[in-house]
Amino acid sequence: MRFVDQCRVKVIAGDGGNGAVAFRREKYIPFGGPAGGDGGRGGDVIFVGDEGMSTLLDFTHIRILTAERGEHGQGSDCHGHGGKDRVERVPVGTQVRDHDTGELLADVTVHGQEITVAKGGKGGGGNLRFATPIDRAPRRAEKGDPGQMRDLDLALKVMADVGLIGFPNVGKSTFVSAVSAARPKIADYPFTTLTPMLGVVAVGGGARLGGNSFVIADIPGLIPGASKGKGIGIRFLQHVERTRALLHLITLDPGEGREPLADYRAIRKELRAFSPELSRRPEVLALSKADLTDVRDAYPALRELFAKAGLKLRLISAATREGLEDLCNDLYRISRGEVRDEDLPPPEPASKRASKAAAPVKKAAVKKKPVAKVAAKKQTITGRTSMRKSRTPIKKKPGGEVVVPVKKKRPVSPPKAKAKAKAKKKPVARAKAAPVAKKKAVRARR
Repeated sequence: MRFVDQCRVKVIAGDGGNGAVAFRREKYIPFGGPAGGDGGRGGDVIFVGDEGMSTLLDFTHIRILTAERGEHGQGSDCHGHGGKDRVERVPVGTQVRDHDTGELLADVTVHGQEITVAKGGKGGGGNLRFATPIDRAPRRAEKGDPGQMRDLDLALKVMADVGLIGFPNVGKSTFVSAVSAARPKIADYPFTTLTPMLGVVAVGGGARLGGNSFVIADIPGLIPGASKGKGIGIRFLQHVERTRALLHLITLDPGEGREPLADYRAIRKELRAFSPELSRRPEVLALSKADLTDVRDAYPALRELFAKAGLKLRLISAATREGLEDLCNDLYRISRGEVRDEDLPPPEPASKRASKAAAPVKKAAVKKKPVAKVAAKKQTITGRTSMRKSRTPIKKKPGGEVVVPVKKKRPVSPPKAKAKAKAKKKPVARAKAAPVAKKKAVRARR
């Protein structure tokens, strides 16, 4: 079965039925009155969580999910029946987002959880609803409301307690098969794992013997540049976003000339590129393939090297089960919230740009421009000497004196004088004089 963890669907809820306009017409009932029924309600589109599903493959074949519409109202007070809901099963761990706004509408985390992603329209009222003492025979009815229509993005994030990360061929699938009943594909070539694999790890003998268990998720391997699309990318890291702890496996790979510490830092860089919050999760670091002689001989030197970087390195072997019991106990402890300081990853080294931005900025010494000084010259005006900036053309006399022509200021008239001058200029209104003269002339004639 093909694994699909992302898809897009269109959901259309049912429209509400229209109300009816009808009247009661029966023998011996002269004024039967309105008898139009209401329209039925449209069906909803509902998602139900199902822990038996592990992929969104079904939604790649059905791109449009439509619910049934409500029936129209009828006469004789008959209401229309409601439309059937469209119920679809989705895997547990599915997130539903609105494609247009990016808003998270629902997160299915429990088996049997029901979430309505599109609501059906309300049915319209018949003319029976509009009868009043004033209007006893209404001839109007309502139309049903349309159902919701949405484009949704579905993303599957597996439900696991511990996430397993590392380079390809570091023994992740072998580790899962050794500590659980899962049987992932194991081969001696890179990118053997192409889909996430889940395994249930028993601690203390499991639930049958009074112990406990946790779920571990194995994802495809990461390589440098995965955030830019190299290899199979980092899209599968979304399946470890729900985890509470990370198990980081490294090993010696002399064939490709890699170094374990460089591999560790490369994976941490890809984690930060995908999600800074995910890179701060509690982490357990282990050197796998301890059954190989080269790995076992290099472990003491690698342990000291990682200790200088503030990291604790373990030695495990899935083939011989060396160190697996203590490792699983620590992973279970961390997944239940018992986190120690040694379980937290060291703070990431700040980049050069960030360090420059965080460093206090020293203010550069600003060179003050020399202010052009205006030579103050002695100016002889009407026998007096004064210090004044030269803004007007200067004339020199043969004797050496400097004469500056001074502009005469216009005399400023006081405000009362201005008001009087304006009053004189205004013409006197003689509109009332004419009718008075006419009245006198009429009287004289009489």
